Amino acid sequence: MDEDLALRLTTRWWDEVWRDAQLDVIDEIFADPFVRHSGVGTQVVARRDYKSMIGEFQRTLCRPQTTIDDRTISGDRIWTRATSRGLNRETGESTVLTWMLIQRIAGDRIAEHWSLTMRGIDWAV
Repeated sequence: MDEDLALRLTTRWWDEVWRDAQLDVIDEIFADPFVRHSGVGTQVVARRDYKSMIGEFQRTLCRPQTTIDDRTISGDRIWTRATSRGLNRETGESTVLTWMLIQRIAGDRIAEHWSLTMRGIDWAV
């Protein structure tokens, strides 16, 4: 796998999609459909549906600032441990969200990812 491409894709996910809420970037960096593994199980998700999911989450957590705490590229996968901080619009309180995200690259797209998020846990300390 082209490690530069993998790094560009994951950087675009964190910076453009997650931080800046540029949901149309999902069309450029994700396969359609792609496989999503999360706390709700495994889903095959169309890009348009993923945009809706991320949009709903971003309506709650306002413009999160994310620190990449650790990242490793191994084979066709990018492993990232990250910490996001933002304002929870529902509660008005500052929120910390810790991530473990593994993204599998196929061709020039993110084809699959495994995501574990934990609210209120700060591993960056």
